[in-house]
Amino acid sequence: MSFSNLFGGATDGFLRWLDRIAEDGLHRMFWRWFTAMFGRRLVVRKLIDDEEVLSHARHHWVAYIKPVAILLAGVIFGMLWLWWSPIDTLGFPLLVMLGVLGYGFFKLLAVARDRFVITDSRVFRVWGVFSIQEAEMEIVRVLDITVEQPWNLRMVGAGNLVLENAAQEQGLRRIELIPQTSQRARVIHRRRRQMLGLLGDEDSGSLPEPEEPPKRPRSEHPRRPRPVTARWPR
Repeated sequence: MSFSNLFGGATDGFLRWLDRIAEDGLHRMFWRWFTAMFGRRLVVRKLIDDEEVLSHARHHWVAYIKPVAILLAGVIFGMLWLWWSPIDTLGFPLLVMLGVLGYGFFKLLAVARDRFVITDSRVFRVWGVFSIQEAEMEIVRVLDITVEQPWNLRMVGAGNLVLENAAQEQGLRRIELIPQTSQRARVIHRRRRQMLGLLGDEDSGSLPEPEEPPKRPRSEHPRRPRPVTARWPR
């Protein structure tokens, strides 16, 4: 690639960026960049044209307890350490506090960027902060679904979802700490039956009507004996 083409592409990208700022505003651009950092763009890039998302699962708030605790511990103990440290030795505790905060923020991003999505044709999972990993599987290949809800997770409405197929070694086998686990298992099961033609019209979601036996003509019905009655003369 020549220098002119590289410079022209960079200039065009910068001009498009300025146009988006002029149309949406700087605060909206910053908010989109901030939400994209937490995994929204990972799911959008994975979707194809005319693909319908049936369920989009983020981690339950229980999964955020550990990274948030690391962040709070880094702030509290770091401030106490800085408060009681001499002025000429503030560099080391400040460096330790920044390291703990960076590690906690990394763990927070790792949880937030782990997404499990059910579409009308497949299930896929995207996760990772610096190294992005993706795994997908067609819904018709899902053979067994196991919902794990221990008592401690049932109290907060969380659970684990285990998807099994012929190839056990895959990144979609175990989805941990997601909300509404049973409902998402039913979404997969219903869509799988629709694709296999077991639920009738998949657009309307109606069950197939049972076929009725053909009715016999009126002339073929046997005449039922009736009691002899007397009628009043007209």
